[in-house]
Amino acid sequence: MENKINNTADQEKNEHITSYAEHFGTWTALLLLTFLTVFISIYGGKLRTMTVTMALFIASVKSLIVGLYFMHLKFDPKIYRFMIGVVIFLFAFFIFMVSIDYLTR
Repeated sequence: MENKINNTADQEKNEHITSYAEHFGTWTALLLLTFLTVFISIYGGKLRTMTVTMALFIASVKSLIVGLYFMHLKFDPKIYRFMIGVVIFLFAFFIFMVSIDYLTR
């Protein structure tokens, strides 16, 4: 009987509940970043090559928000954050290398 109580207590420590306000705030942030991306693509003609860079940066921020809140990386062990960090670093490195190649043509 005591083991069952301990298992329930352990589960409560590992589980997390996010509020509707947090979900609404996340949704609002993603919606605003989407509108910002559309605005930059339409009215960013003067920025030229920076338009793509800004759109990729906004997409990276949006993926970070989705990963942290909807995929619950914010509440998971730190090794998962480290692995995601490595992937983001590699992505940024390859984008940087492609940009250098593109600009030197």
